[in-house]
Amino acid sequence: MRIAIVNDMPMAMEALARIIRQSEHELAWCAYNGAEAVQFSAKDPPDLILMDLFMPVMNGVEATRRIMQSQPCPILIVTASIEQHCDVVFEAMGAGAMDAVATPNVENGANTVLKKIALLGLLSKSPSRFNLPGKNHNESATSHEKHLVAIGSSSGGPSALASLLSRLPADYHSPIVVLQHIDAQFAPQLASWLSEKTVLTVKAVREGDFLRAG
Repeated sequence: MRIAIVNDMPMAMEALARIIRQSEHELAWCAYNGAEAVQFSAKDPPDLILMDLFMPVMNGVEATRRIMQSQPCPILIVTASIEQHCDVVFEAMGAGAMDAVATPNVENGANTVLKKIALLGLLSKSPSRFNLPGKNHNESATSHEKHLVAIGSSSGGPSALASLLSRLPADYHSPIVVLQHIDAQFAPQLASWLSEKTVLTVKAVREGDFLRAG
């Protein structure tokens, strides 16, 4: 894959560039702020962008939003202090980023980044069509108690989930299960973030939990 790097920190830029050069991937271009990334993406679309969040001129969230509107391509957020900025990570994913990973240093972190790149490469090539049940599937259920609401989401998911869940009442009649494509380390933070957007109780599932309405 041709991979672009967007990062205003020279050490982080060098670490990411070295990881790409030492892999089977190709370095497409480097940008030092979000505005440059938007311009470069329009002129030379890469297969994947490694996007920082906090940069001068234009931050990673706005750059992600503009790139996904004009020249869509898979975007992996690569930023330091992810846990301290989960709300911004989720905002970037709402703008279209597919996943996030901590910024590696020169000595370590290469394997984690390369695994994310490989995963996003597979996802971007996967067909989006699935054999889904027809509209009448579950029509035999006779009461709300027999219903389970399952929501699957990936790129753009967090903001869409927040918008959807915020509209549901506290006494919503069915249990809801959310499957969001996101690194497992973010699951508790995502649940906490969504809890602030809805009157429903949101928690990261654990083995032994029982599904219940509300």
